[in-house]
Amino acid sequence: MRDRTSGGGRGDVFRRGSTGCLSASRVPTGNNFNDNFTSSNSRIFNEIDISRNYGHGTIPVEGRESHTADLVEFDRYVEMMQRDDRRGGDIWEDVDDNHYYSDNSHTHQNGDECFDSRLRRQESEEGSDDNDTSKNNNWEHSHEQFPFNAKFWAFVRSILAKAVNVGYQELPDSNATVAKGPKDADAFLSKVIAIGLLNPIQPATLVKEGGFDEMIVLAELLHATSVGLVAMRFAPECVQCGSQVMDTDMLGRLPARANCQGCHAPNVIDSLDNIKVMFCLNSDVLYVLAENYSCTPSQDSMSQTAVFAAVPATSTGSGFAYSIGTGIDTEIAPALPSGRYRMHCPVAKTDNFLVVKRDSIDTDEPIKLPVKVSQLVYKNKRDSQKTTLEVPHGKISFHILPDTRSFFVLWIQKDVDDEILFHLPREERAMYTTASAVMHHPVFNTFFQEHHVVSAPTDVFLSISNVVLVFTDIVDSTKLYASVGDGDAFMLVRKHFQVLFSAFTRNGGRVVKTIGDAVMASFPNGRAAMIAVSHAMELLPTIGRRPDNNNYIEIRVGIHCGRATIVPLNGVNDYFGQTTNIAARVQSSAKASECFVTEAVLDGYCGAMETYEEITQNSCFAPTPSVDLKLKGVEEKVIARGFRWTHRSRRESELASSYSSRASYLNRGSHHPGSRVDLERRSSRLSLRSESEISDMSEFDNLEELPTTTTRLYERPAAMARRRSSLEKHDEE
Repeated sequence: MRDRTSGGGRGDVFRRGSTGCLSASRVPTGNNFNDNFTSSNSRIFNEIDISRNYGHGTIPVEGRESHTADLVEFDRYVEMMQRDDRRGGDIWEDVDDNHYYSDNSHTHQNGDECFDSRLRRQESEEGSDDNDTSKNNNWEHSHEQFPFNAKFWAFVRSILAKAVNVGYQELPDSNATVAKGPKDADAFLSKVIAIGLLNPIQPATLVKEGGFDEMIVLAELLHATSVGLVAMRFAPECVQCGSQVMDTDMLGRLPARANCQGCHAPNVIDSLDNIKVMFCLNSDVLYVLAENYSCTPSQDSMSQTAVFAAVPATSTGSGFAYSIGTGIDTEIAPALPSGRYRMHCPVAKTDNFLVVKRDSIDTDEPIKLPVKVSQLVYKNKRDSQKTTLEVPHGKISFHILPDTRSFFVLWIQKDVDDEILFHLPREERAMYTTASAVMHHPVFNTFFQEHHVVSAPTDVFLSISNVVLVFTDIVDSTKLYASVGDGDAFMLVRKHFQVLFSAFTRNGGRVVKTIGDAVMASFPNGRAAMIAVSHAMELLPTIGRRPDNNNYIEIRVGIHCGRATIVPLNGVNDYFGQTTNIAARVQSSAKASECFVTEAVLDGYCGAMETYEEITQNSCFAPTPSVDLKLKGVEEKVIARGFRWTHRSRRESELASSYSSRASYLNRGSHHPGSRVDLERRSSRLSLRSESEISDMSEFDNLEELPTTTTRLYERPAAMARRRSSLEKHDEE
């Protein structure tokens, strides 16, 4: 979620007076205009002239009032999701996932509880509440499957229930208008504001207003996308007005540059951190005759407002009439003083001037001013000119014909500089969920990764300001393939993939790709990355032993973060740049069953160092000294520290603790599991076998009795001497 603060609460978005309008003396204090006056994104029809401005929109339904909901249809979709099987499939669907989770995978031979197991126990004891907003931005759903959340959809339905008819029925004559007074205008405006949370759906706003966890909100919306209840859209944020520059269903379809459809400001689209993710309800559920998105005005901009009234579109093109300065109950605002005004609608994409030649007097009759929306649409082309409407005085009856089938706002402001009217300061912008956040959601990666990536133009390069990259590699995989053959070796390698993929995705990670037996993944923060890696290291012994040396599969891991360029390539969003290069080099510097974490990760994310300390304080892992890595091809200084999985070899743990200096640690010999006796591993293997099996094992003839109360094994003095001699010889080499 992008951390943005709103300038005002939803309750004070529009402060309406008794006349039901917004004038210069009654201006809104909030800034959520975009939330309240945007339309649902529906099917695109290129051949049907239903929305002449920009050529797209929702199919009109005869007799149905805009901004209304069909709760029966909504309930049908929700029931469909409730019946849906949410157990996501893994990349190796023929491999039984339960095979890799044994009873002892979280409690070890010496009775110590592993870090990941302890973390889950603590979370369970603390309890979880869907309405606990303190867990927003928490990506640590390590073992949660995101079951159907009835509470969330009940909240959505309660908002949708407010989308009812308020008396804006259409007429068969496309040139006819129905006069509406302040009560009518206020009723329709109130409805638009009430359903603003869903029109379109901004996940971050639902998190804030509903008190839900962002991961849960995204999971529900992504599942809703899979059944067709909503459509997912990617929309770059405009640098000037803060609204959507444009929107598309695929990241690869975004251009490198585009003008905002609302304020026409030029934008460079180059960062996932500035791309909003929105969800638009199916038009059968929420019927809104509009397609385009509005700008979000600043408080300074709204202070220039003289008239503000919302006008729904109709299927026939018939409209509604609003009067100002009439002096009777039907007026929605006082008469306009003489002057030049800006009259524009960011939804219908109109932008024109209104000139009032003189102040009105008591004997003046209201001027009937037909406003055909299609004639006011401004497309910001070189040969385009804004239309100027002139009236003799400020008593006006606007007869608005929304013939573009688009929601229209009669918005009249003082003619001031565009910087005031359209610029939205950063401090007034609402928070939103970014594309980079959604890309790391497990449900997105399960169902939508391939469907939302296409080949991008050669000049389009999207970046992410700070992404955590994880590289892993199997130790001595070449020997494994050489000794047992490609087929048998790959069977074990893909079991290792299963463990890593599961651990990564359940902790908010995204598996980018595999390179041979290496894995590249990305995470939204360092805490999630370290928890996922520690979890994977704990589970790897459960997949069995290597046939070549009877040892467990061991991996080396590197974690680094920084800016990276994302390019849709081979069906995935791949990362390129120096951050990627450094992360790969850091992984190469690690030893067997070791994870190196750079200072950029530990210092750059809240809670990262605390997570590192929690991992290394548990007996399952041992810390490794902070070192200055000399990476090939990298001139900048890279300092990293790490943690090692200690339940491989007791002697290996003793050796690690004996290195007193950073230099000696870096220069230590590579780990060769096959060259030494590993009692801890034998102990782990023995603990999984019955006593009858143990009694028949001749390979353990160098062991004394095996106590029935513990799984720890003991060496004879002679065996210890031979083992010590072997280790010393290995270290000298």
